[in-house]
Amino acid sequence: MNIVKILLLSLLTLVSISIHSFASAATTGWLVNDNHPPVKVRFMLTGELDEQTQTVPAILDVQLDDDWKMYWRTPGEGGIAPKIDWSESSNLGDVDWQWPTPKQYTIMGYKTQGYQGESIFPIHLKVDDINANTELRGKFTLSSCTTVCVLTDYELELDFIPDELQADTEAMFAFNKSVSTVPQIVETQNATEQVNVGWDMNQELLQVTLLDNQWRRPQVIVDGDQDTNFNILGVSRQSQADGTDAWVAQFDVSNWSGDPKLFEKQLNVTVSDNQRAYEYQTGVGLTSIEAAGNSLLTMMLFALLGGLILNVMPCVLPVLGMKLSSVIAAPDMQKNQIRSQFIASALGIIVSFWLLAAFVLTLKFTGQAIGWGVQFQNPWFIGFMVLVTSVFSLNMLGAFEINLPSSLQTKLATTGGNDHRGHFLQGMFATLLATPCSAPFLGTAVAFALGADVLSLLVIFTALAVGMALPWILVAMFPQVARYFPKPGRWMNIVKVFFSVLLLITSLWLISLLASFINVMVLWVIAVLLVVVFFWLMAKEYGVPAVIASFSMVVMFAAIGAFATSDDWSNPLPSDLAWTPLEQSDIASSVAEGKTVFVDVTADWCITCKANKVGVILQDPVYSTLKQDNIALVEGDWTTASQPITDYLQSHGRFGVPFNVVYGPNAPEGIKLPVILTTEQVLAAIERASAG
Repeated sequence: MNIVKILLLSLLTLVSISIHSFASAATTGWLVNDNHPPVKVRFMLTGELDEQTQTVPAILDVQLDDDWKMYWRTPGEGGIAPKIDWSESSNLGDVDWQWPTPKQYTIMGYKTQGYQGESIFPIHLKVDDINANTELRGKFTLSSCTTVCVLTDYELELDFIPDELQADTEAMFAFNKSVSTVPQIVETQNATEQVNVGWDMNQELLQVTLLDNQWRRPQVIVDGDQDTNFNILGVSRQSQADGTDAWVAQFDVSNWSGDPKLFEKQLNVTVSDNQRAYEYQTGVGLTSIEAAGNSLLTMMLFALLGGLILNVMPCVLPVLGMKLSSVIAAPDMQKNQIRSQFIASALGIIVSFWLLAAFVLTLKFTGQAIGWGVQFQNPWFIGFMVLVTSVFSLNMLGAFEINLPSSLQTKLATTGGNDHRGHFLQGMFATLLATPCSAPFLGTAVAFALGADVLSLLVIFTALAVGMALPWILVAMFPQVARYFPKPGRWMNIVKVFFSVLLLITSLWLISLLASFINVMVLWVIAVLLVVVFFWLMAKEYGVPAVIASFSMVVMFAAIGAFATSDDWSNPLPSDLAWTPLEQSDIASSVAEGKTVFVDVTADWCITCKANKVGVILQDPVYSTLKQDNIALVEGDWTTASQPITDYLQSHGRFGVPFNVVYGPNAPEGIKLPVILTTEQVLAAIERASAG
């Protein structure tokens, strides 16, 4: 009998220990849905209990592989917010699910907000009885997306007695860490002192003005009305009626059930930057928002002017030679022939801009970085352009008059000849070579287009194309202009040699851009081979004097460049400016120390950037000013793709280089400089931003 009692007591003890161990574990462990392995989920209790409020802290830990993303409580233009159905649970009251500050993404062309990588959500579980067994039975439904979206369910099951939980240090650490990422709640009575939310019923625009001047490039998200979508149009620093500056965010508003009605509604405004995050719970008042200064019509005009100016930018100069070669032969042609050739070139420019627009839209829809000239961050594109400019350069020397296979000879001859397809291709390649250049009006128009909807982007790119093609459209309209060019003669050979050398220089410059991707020795071999073939063909076609003249021309250009870019041409340009890599946190730290910060976002393939550096930055008095101890120099190298630099550009409403901005104690938000720098503008910005 005693043995039986002992056995029963031992069995009860083991059961008790097992139950206690199971209860104290308080975690589901990692859960994986076999149909969707890139996502794993676990639910953990911290083991703590607030007896006064009868709440138990917990975390929901979600890990997403690679590029998979999940949504915030309000997904944005598309998507499904994650949710947990606790209806099958017992001894469970309210559940407070808190949300860390999300990031904004573009998924398949839709603007959304959510998370990537690992996300930990703090959750407070309110129980009915702290001494009773609690059965957690939750069905967690998660939508995760890349270019496709997958909806998966995870069963969260835990049994525990709240008053008998033991502390789990791992869960406690994760809980405290996740709480620090959740925006601080600011109730309505205090929120109105820090934010102002106004609704313009006529334009159906919502405007959020941040009255707190401590924000630095904030991210602003609005939600709180289940049927309404708030699509952000932009965040910018604007002057207020009282003379102060404030961050202003505007949202395009749409409602699934009809016209949005937001007056006097309570909304959540989540504001964050690298330093802090707040969620303001505030009501909506009425306001009248002034029409945006950058209207589509204004941007179309800017795009036309910017495209027209591209024709005289240095990066397009070699292509002007190809255009000129067709003009030279024009006097012997009929008006209809002249008109058709110039129309073909103009169409080539327009079609290439449409292709660029399609390329940008593809990047936007796939969530990639976008910007003017970003194709020059791709070595395959640069290699293609090397091939194209080399072919044009050699063809102007008559390279393709040798016996090549008939099909290849026909294609190459067509590219450089008078066939309409050749003129069409000339227009296309002129556009491709123009994309590393930024010009006045161009940057403003491109920035507007890249941040606008699909239709506006296509309209702006078409206006850019028409602007660049305008000279050729005018000649097509008035073909008699071609008769004012000199008659063909021996001088045409000189012109061909001149522009073929310019094209060779362009090819060598493009080859140099590949140094970030390919071994330099390989590039030297390619460059030397190209130069040897080029001058061999020149000597064969035009004789040794032409080669000597070409070398003389190169020396002459080098001498002119030396005199134009330095007060003392015998001294090389200085290279001792101490640039540090772009880090936004370092900029803020330097300004806090009382320093003035000069930021130069540049790229090796950006000719305008080189012109700014050689013509202004490395010349006195700007150079000597930048050498002063109170000046910090920051450089963002966008030669190859860099997401932090892309984010920095886009935070300032820019999508291309060059971009220069000056920060200082008197200008903590920065003073943006124009695309093409002048000494006076740089010095004035530094003086205005500096302390004292």
